[in-house]
Order: sequence, then structure tokens, then C-alpha cells
Amino acid sequence: MFSWQLDDELALLFLQPDMASELFGLCQRNRDYLTQWLPWVPYIQQPADTATFIRHAIEKFARGEGLTTAIEYQGEVVGVIGYNQIDQALGKVIIGYWLAERWQGNGIITRACQAMIHHAFEEMGMEKVEISAATENDGSRAVCERLGMTQEGVIRRAERLADRVVDHVHYGLLRDDWLRQREHG
Repeated sequence: MFSWQLDDELALLFLQPDMASELFGLCQRNRDYLTQWLPWVPYIQQPADTATFIRHAIEKFARGEGLTTAIEYQGEVVGVIGYNQIDQALGKVIIGYWLAERWQGNGIITRACQAMIHHAFEEMGMEKVEISAATENDGSRAVCERLGMTQEGVIRRAERLADRVVDHVHYGLLRDDWLRQREHG
């Protein structure tokens, strides 16, 4: 299995079919928390649903349209991060992620995003990285700000969640801005 070790405690693992039960269990234990921000959580009802997600992620990767990894922290799978979309024509990727509630506040998502951004710019030759978050999702918005991303606008009524429709704040980071940040950072 492909594993990308980011530091002593954090790694990204390419999704594999045998991860379905583990990811399903993680989603189930965090169902209430994740449902606040993710529209797909109510549709994950059994391990087979997670297996289907993994199969689709692998197929998307094979077509060069995405890359989804499990986040492993201190030897335990705690969430997922990836390029939800790879747009070669525009030279951009869109990052999406989720993290179990218990692991919030450890810098896991910020570090994983930093690695994904580095990979997008340095290995893939992308020109832009984007992340969107619900306007009320202070945690994800703080991640984008820590990453030096620019708030590019608000998309009203962007997504239906279980109990409401939310607006999204759209963030972007251009390769040139990222390089400047690295020089001065």
C-alpha cells in the first residue's frame, strides 16, 4: 500500500478496498459531528457504501481526476484528505477533507493540506489550489487562513446539508503566492 509519511506521527495512505470497514466505523462514530459540514454522511449506512466510495476514488485516480487518501495519525486512521478535483486544463486542484472530532486541534488538517499543496505545486505543476468551506465552519476557515490562502468570495446557498442550506467561503492559493510565502516564511 502507498504510504506518504509526512512526519513522525502523520501519514497519508492511498485508499484501499480493505479500509472500508475501518472508515465506515470512523464515520459512524462521528456521524453527528460530520453531518454538520458534509452532505454525504447520511448516505453512508453500511460498510458497502464506504467500499463504493473507495472504489470510485480509485477509479477517479486512474482517470487522473482525483486523489483521495486516508489520514493516519499516530498509527490510527482519523480522516480523509484528497484532491476532489484535478483540472489539468486550468492547472488547479480542489482539496477536500474530513477529520474525526476527537482529533481536532492537533494541526492534522493543516499539515496534511500543506503536504497536498506542496505536491500540487511541486510534483504536479499546478498553478492553483482551492478549498471551500461553509461560512460557519470556523475550523476549516482557520485552516485556509493558516495556509495563506486568499478568500476569493462567498457562494450563497452553495450546499444542502442534512438540516440546512449553507453558504461557502471560497479560498484560493496561486503558485506564485505560495512561492513568495516560502521565501519569506
